[in-house]
Amino acid sequence: MYKTGPWNLNEIKPKDLDLALKEIQETVSKLVKRRKELTDKISPSLFMQWVKEIESMKIDINKLSAYISLKFAEDSSDQLATANLSKVENELTKINNQLLFFGLWFKDLPEHKAKELIKHSKEYSYHFEQLRAVKPYALNEKEEQIINIKDLTGVSALNNVYRLLTGQFEYKYRGKTLTQEEVIVIVRDPNPEVRKKAYLLLLEKYKSHKDVIGEIYKNIINDWREESIHLRGYKSPINVRNIANDIPGEAVEVLLKVCEKNQHLFHHFFELKQKNLGLKKMTRFDLYSPIKKKKEEKIDYNEALNLVLEVFEKFSPKFKEGALEIINQNHVHSEVKKNKQSGAFCMSVHAKLPPYVLWSYTGTLRDVSTIAHELGHGIHHILSRENTEYTFHSSLPLAETASVFSEMILSEKVAEKYPQKAKELLYYKIDDIYATIIRQAGFVAFEKKAHEMMKEGKTIDEMSAVYLEMLKNQLGPKVEIDPIFAYEWCYIPHIFSSPFYCYAYAFGNLLTLALYEMYKEKGHHFVPKIIEMLAKGGSASPVDITKAVGIDICSEAFWQKGFDVIKGMIKKLE
Repeated sequence: MYKTGPWNLNEIKPKDLDLALKEIQETVSKLVKRRKELTDKISPSLFMQWVKEIESMKIDINKLSAYISLKFAEDSSDQLATANLSKVENELTKINNQLLFFGLWFKDLPEHKAKELIKHSKEYSYHFEQLRAVKPYALNEKEEQIINIKDLTGVSALNNVYRLLTGQFEYKYRGKTLTQEEVIVIVRDPNPEVRKKAYLLLLEKYKSHKDVIGEIYKNIINDWREESIHLRGYKSPINVRNIANDIPGEAVEVLLKVCEKNQHLFHHFFELKQKNLGLKKMTRFDLYSPIKKKKEEKIDYNEALNLVLEVFEKFSPKFKEGALEIINQNHVHSEVKKNKQSGAFCMSVHAKLPPYVLWSYTGTLRDVSTIAHELGHGIHHILSRENTEYTFHSSLPLAETASVFSEMILSEKVAEKYPQKAKELLYYKIDDIYATIIRQAGFVAFEKKAHEMMKEGKTIDEMSAVYLEMLKNQLGPKVEIDPIFAYEWCYIPHIFSSPFYCYAYAFGNLLTLALYEMYKEKGHHFVPKIIEMLAKGGSASPVDITKAVGIDICSEAFWQKGFDVIKGMIKKLE
């Protein structure tokens, strides 16, 4: 029997919060006193001593930061958790500010010295290559410190307000008070009227708070523009994310272009779905409707976990071992709770510790898929943990590879286990592909417009009207869209916390479709290649990591191959 209760945070829980902060501060102070050692004459051995000491302290900082974040995620109404979150963020910002000198010193080294130290750093080399790559956008130490303080009381605080506000939304439905996770389950109800009611409940809540949410977003955008474009000199708002991901801008633009070009495939899919549902017209309320008329039978939590573990074991024992390590160490928070953070995530703390995962299990097949997805993230972490603290975590687009691949191999098993549901499951899979590729690319296209509109002084209602118009183009002329969906973007947390993050989903899903096809073609002999790719974590550039398995992410033809697979899936439905 697997636990459904809260996770065990004892491995990262400080014995005393104030003492833990004090000890970190004392270590930092000692390093600050030694900063005169950092010259362009430094020996490689002394340089590596600094690297190891800062790496050790990074672990202590990450443990403390993760603990207070996870406590807040499990209950945003807990006043102590909220107070500790604010306190620790404030103190760690001060501490990180004191450590800025090391990275800035390395960026300013003469080229020949930097190359010498990078060569000597061996497994750390990619991290230091990336530090040099962002040198053009770095400011001086005092300016960087001011920006960190500004982020703490600005963008970070705004995101905490957004999470606090939306995390406490309650929805009255048939005499019950539901969480957002429970409402999202109902939007997939077989009954069209129930689906509509659930969507209206969900989105009316965001619409009624649009002024506050809009003010939060406006200031996040303005902050992003003023710092990134005007102070640092990035070419465009999305350029910031591309450089952070070490993804060529060309690859991202090609990806978004191919996604838009292939929206028509889903227009046809929605027509097929409408016929199968027997609807006179297809509306946005019906987009994720199950094909079967009766409600989906609930799947027991233990059955769900065992199914996912069985799939992992068949693919690779390493996948199952990684998942079990997370589950057996009780690093999972799965119960549905009021004031718990909505959605699902996998949080890495440090390389040698299994990550923590959160989901709210309601018993649906979609929830089983979420388990595979988040454990896939965790497996990726565990496979790459032999890298350094700086290089074990992959860039965002590649971070979706293991998670989406886990979903793919699960869907194959589910179709095999429930052959009578094959058609229904294929519809479900294409629904999911739309949601994770076209929809996510659409969010990024909207963000690009929103950043421009905010610069022009447009209102939140004007931005929402643009979102609605873009959604109409995305879904095609045959899908009727209620005006309430103008505010759908308001409940996408990544738009607030990580601008332009969402293309990572489209990237990861299309990349994984290609990987999965290669796996199907080459068979089990290809598994070690996939394991090797995941084990690299973030120790090399995404371009180099994908080239190693025969993929060119700057090629339009490569991304089109992913859509050719989708086209085949839709044709199969016909």
